[in-house]
Amino acid sequence: MRRIAAVVPAALLVLACSSADADNANDRPYKVGAVERGDIQVLVEETGIVEPERQIVVKSPISGVVQRLYAREGDRVRAGQPLSRIVPDIAQANAFARIRADIAGAEIAHANARREYERGEELLKSQGITQSELDLRRVTWERAQNDLRVARELLRLVEQSGVTAGDSVQWAVIPAPSAGVVIARGVEEGETVVGGTSAYGGGTELFTIADLSSLRVKAAVNEVDIGKVAVGDTVGLTVDAFPGDTARGIVRLVPPAARLQDRVRVFDVEIAVRDDAGVLRPGMTANAQIRGPARRAVARLPIEAVFLFEGRPVVYKIVNGVPARTPVTLGLGDLSWVELLGGLAPGDSITLEDPEIATARAANPARRR
Repeated sequence: MRRIAAVVPAALLVLACSSADADNANDRPYKVGAVERGDIQVLVEETGIVEPERQIVVKSPISGVVQRLYAREGDRVRAGQPLSRIVPDIAQANAFARIRADIAGAEIAHANARREYERGEELLKSQGITQSELDLRRVTWERAQNDLRVARELLRLVEQSGVTAGDSVQWAVIPAPSAGVVIARGVEEGETVVGGTSAYGGGTELFTIADLSSLRVKAAVNEVDIGKVAVGDTVGLTVDAFPGDTARGIVRLVPPAARLQDRVRVFDVEIAVRDDAGVLRPGMTANAQIRGPARRAVARLPIEAVFLFEGRPVVYKIVNGVPARTPVTLGLGDLSWVELLGGLAPGDSITLEDPEIATARAANPARRR
């Protein structure tokens, strides 16, 4: 009985102390957390535009009027398939006519030069002309041969571009330069177009053909997050049109230089789409979730527990009920947790806000508003 009588007061004392600690914890003006073990997964979330890996803008080689269109958006075309027919304007028609006239003139000059040279060979045998005069006729013939060759090559280039250059040029057929799907058509029948060769980078865009079997997403990643992204990182892609579907991708390029967008430096990270299941389409805005580095079963603490003091990270560790500023060494971090490399141990109690600010706020209720 004496032992029981001695044990009961001791037990009551322990319960009283635990109750007092709990009351003190509840009475603290700041939130309290603890260092624990768990996983850290870096996620970078940005948006980007879905683009085809390869797309070609088709322009007319001549200026004129669109007479016929043989394709529209959504049509699948093969290489060499006619897309449109252009009737050249007067200036271009006159230019093509001059090409034909130049060829005819070159053929006549070539034939005359050849006859003169052959006649000179006969005259040389009878001493009718000297060797130097025959050499001069040969030079004239070779020059005529070169002029004819240049004129025919010019005609070949014109015909290769799709222009039907007969005695009277009537149209130019614009073929598809490669197989793909027409994703844009920039003209209608009857419209006037400007030739793409009339000026550098100019010309009317007739069609845009893309290979939809291979897509990519360019996501503008903020410069503060670019260190968390590396080539080979896996990416989850979603679009608002199909919120329940997710496509997969992989980071293929992290550009070496940033660009300015809305006063913020961003990097256009290129993501190659690996499996979209028909969800992604060119021009869509895709939500990209890039999975960066990860740590498994490491000591971690909530990100809100970390503060900067004189440029170094510190955490307020609770020692005997009193917060003590403690320098820490940190590692990888995500949106919620940061890896703890030194300074504390799993199980240590810490504050989740600055205790001085929290105490001052509690002492002055008017500041809570």
